[in-house]
Amino acid sequence: MAIGSIHEIERRFEQSQNDLVLQTSDFSLQGLKDMVDNEIIDLDPKYQRRERWEVDRQSELIESFLLNVPVPPIYLAEEDYGIYTIIDGKQRITAVSDFLNNGFALHGLEEFPELNGSRFRELPKSLQSALRVRPYLRVITLLKQSHPKLKYEVFIRLNRGGIRLNNQEIRNVAFRGELNDAIYEAANHPLLRTALKIEGPKSAAFQQMQDAEYVLRFLTLEGAWEKFSGSLSRSMDSFMLAHRSSSSQQIDTIIELFTRAIQRTEILWGDKAFQRWDGQKWRQQALAGLYDAQMIGATLLTDEQLSSLADKQGEIISATQKLFENPSFEEAVRLGTNTPSRIRTRIDEVYRMLVELA
Repeated sequence: MAIGSIHEIERRFEQSQNDLVLQTSDFSLQGLKDMVDNEIIDLDPKYQRRERWEVDRQSELIESFLLNVPVPPIYLAEEDYGIYTIIDGKQRITAVSDFLNNGFALHGLEEFPELNGSRFRELPKSLQSALRVRPYLRVITLLKQSHPKLKYEVFIRLNRGGIRLNNQEIRNVAFRGELNDAIYEAANHPLLRTALKIEGPKSAAFQQMQDAEYVLRFLTLEGAWEKFSGSLSRSMDSFMLAHRSSSSQQIDTIIELFTRAIQRTEILWGDKAFQRWDGQKWRQQALAGLYDAQMIGATLLTDEQLSSLADKQGEIISATQKLFENPSFEEAVRLGTNTPSRIRTRIDEVYRMLVELA
């Protein structure tokens, strides 16, 4: 290895040691609960993944404390003096805070089955006191003087060892900022939430951030579908990278593209939007490939064409059913849906259908 390379490696190593300033502490469960209650710890910074733990897993954590079983440490980032965000351990702190606040009843305990069905206030007083002060959680804090980007790097690396981050969860960390926030806000559109069966924060599509990914999927393809080549996932990353420094006005313009498209789609297909016709009935499940075709097909229409189609929803739905009788269209919306040729096929077919009906 060349001397120059060794010096550069040593320089980067020394820099990394200076960039990350840590403090290690031990907190009682009561202490952590109080910090959450008093909003000293922010459990929901924008880069965090959405809620995932069910009551059984929360109960298992509480039983671990009763058994004096070691629990992995919590990682916090100091945002301001005395104010912290959670980097890793959100589910653990949430479970502790919720249980001590009587938010759920224990369920599925194996070593203490007698406690199943009990909330914190219903435990024996001795156990209540013991849980408040005896178990300690190790908390590792990235202090304020650490390099700002490091908390996101730590978040990604720590989470690789647990439930694997999906692509959208990684984007939520890597491309945090105003555009990312706007995409998540746009994802609240009722038609999209209904299509993805998002009824609340426990819904699978919500927890996996599919709603935001659908918004980004449209924004990525809207201006590039005709010349698209390569990986859609990488293209979505590239879109976020290209626009992450956009002004507020530019971001408003970008989000308006999505809002306009989904409003048009709702006019044309109503509650059948994004659904597959199986030859007998509409399947109550959103197809990403059909979503692309309908959203972009609707966007391509002129205002005059849209106006002509506004009262023809029944005809549009019938024509869409017939599209599914075409094997090439069926394949384009269901199989290998991210390949360039199939993206173009499905958008062309839907747009052509709409123009013929206009």
